[in-house]
Amino acid sequence: TNTVLATLAVAYPWVPNSTVQAIATDIPNDRIYLGGPFTQLGPNTGGGVPVDTSSSGTIPSLTSFPHVGGTVLVSVSDGSGGWYVGGTFSTVGGVTRNNIAHIKNDRTLDTAWNPNANNTVYTLVVSGNTVYAGGDFTSIGGGTRNRIAALDSTTGNATSWDPNSNSTVRTLVVSDSTVYVGGNFTTIGGQTRNRIAALYSTSGTATSWDPNSSSTVNALVVSGSTIYAGGLFTTIGTQARNRIAALDISSGAATSWNPDSNGSVNALAVSGSTIYAGGLFTIIGGQNRNRIAALDNTLGNATSWNPNASNTVNTIALNLATTAIYIGGAFGSLNGQTRNRIVALKASDGSLVTSWN
Repeated sequence: TNTVLATLAVAYPWVPNSTVQAIATDIPNDRIYLGGPFTQLGPNTGGGVPVDTSSSGTIPSLTSFPHVGGTVLVSVSDGSGGWYVGGTFSTVGGVTRNNIAHIKNDRTLDTAWNPNANNTVYTLVVSGNTVYAGGDFTSIGGGTRNRIAALDSTTGNATSWDPNSNSTVRTLVVSDSTVYVGGNFTTIGGQTRNRIAALYSTSGTATSWDPNSSSTVNALVVSGSTIYAGGLFTTIGTQARNRIAALDISSGAATSWNPDSNGSVNALAVSGSTIYAGGLFTIIGGQNRNRIAALDNTLGNATSWNPNASNTVNTIALNLATTAIYIGGAFGSLNGQTRNRIVALKASDGSLVTSWN
């Protein structure tokens, strides 16, 4: 046990979650005693870790995963058991990696892939041999790329695709030959596009699709002929829509679907006929729903699914194999049960997967 702890201490120095006010050493017994108002003590894992979905939420093989020196804001599968990660970090596994990296399926850093973004990466999407990236950067993949870029999945070099956004890109989704983009921009792809746009995957120019959002778009998801958008807007697709809307994939017009959120929508996910939304709201779909809700995709009404998060929800991921819904954010409890910042919910009734904590 001491050998394991010593190994972890070298790669992942242990840290408490609050102040240490007293230290005493017991050298003969190889112990250090700490005292203070902390409630937890554990290894400094860094900004990204794999978490086991099938047990109690433990972190498997910690020493085999490269320590991320900073914050991971997005991770996406590379399709081969590894991950592309983006955020605001400067090292991965002790190697310089600025804000974007590739971790291979053996949980080692891909030393050949280094796009070297000069500022935050908020969103990543893998499509074939291309990794699309969006954020606040102005240089990535060895070239000037303003806040959006297409990267070769093998070399990490930027392709010729260059939509040139004039402000932050926060969300990307690819459907067929079109890349849908949301954020804070007002020009992208060579056209005026307020905070939401569709770009040709070949040229990077904006299509005629123009929902014209009145404020930030944080999340986009495609389902059939509909694009669901979430953010801070109050008008989009030529209609009054408070922070969440469904847009026609051909015309960009808002459909009649109108859940009418009273607070920011930060995350969206689709499963069958249900749209999951997370954010800062307390009312959505005509019901009191604290920061997380399930919405009917026909009427926009909130279903009976009601996990009742105590604080902001920032991200939602679906595990269709187990019908679990994972959410992350700033909350400390759901349905009155303590769950700090990450939780697994049952898709059937919104209750907690109680063993996963």
